[in-house]
Amino acid sequence: MLKTILITAISLFYSGMALSQEVPVINYGTVYGEEMFTSSQPSDYIQLSAKQTSKGSEFTKMPAGIKDKPVFEEDWLTANKVHKYLGIGSITFALLAAIVPKPPKDNPDEGNHKEFAEVAAALGGAAVATGLMFHYDDIFDYGASDPDNLHATYATLGAIGFALAVSDAPEAQHVGYGMLGAILMTIGIKYTW
Repeated sequence: MLKTILITAISLFYSGMALSQEVPVINYGTVYGEEMFTSSQPSDYIQLSAKQTSKGSEFTKMPAGIKDKPVFEEDWLTANKVHKYLGIGSITFALLAAIVPKPPKDNPDEGNHKEFAEVAAALGGAAVATGLMFHYDDIFDYGASDPDNLHATYATLGAIGFALAVSDAPEAQHVGYGMLGAILMTIGIKYTW
């Protein structure tokens, strides 16, 4: 313990002697070049970081240890993106089913209308299922007017509309269910954007 006190006292004594001198103990001007430290005036000690070089430009002081922030890169496939693309895919295939020519009544399997409608219904159901699976903690917490709850309600009704259109085709008029399903699914997706 006495040894530690003695070393501390000597260090403080030496530091006090070094600060009280007119000329610094180590002349940094000869070590690092003439622009670093050539004066013994106390005001120049404070101005070292802004002292100009022989070329006229000022030194720039950079904080030690600070590097550029890494750029955030989102994963290309996340649970939220799967849910999103399933919903968008259901609307896309519903629109394709509406655009392509309808099959004749005597051969309902002709053309792609039936396949597009079935894919739209399957993607809509998968979008609702993944939404419930991945976002179950967001729904039913803040009442019916919460955007998450409205998104879930409209998208579920849209998927039900797709399923009803596929189940009623080709015997009954199923256009109304398909159009209503596409509109409700679009409104449901719009709530999240």
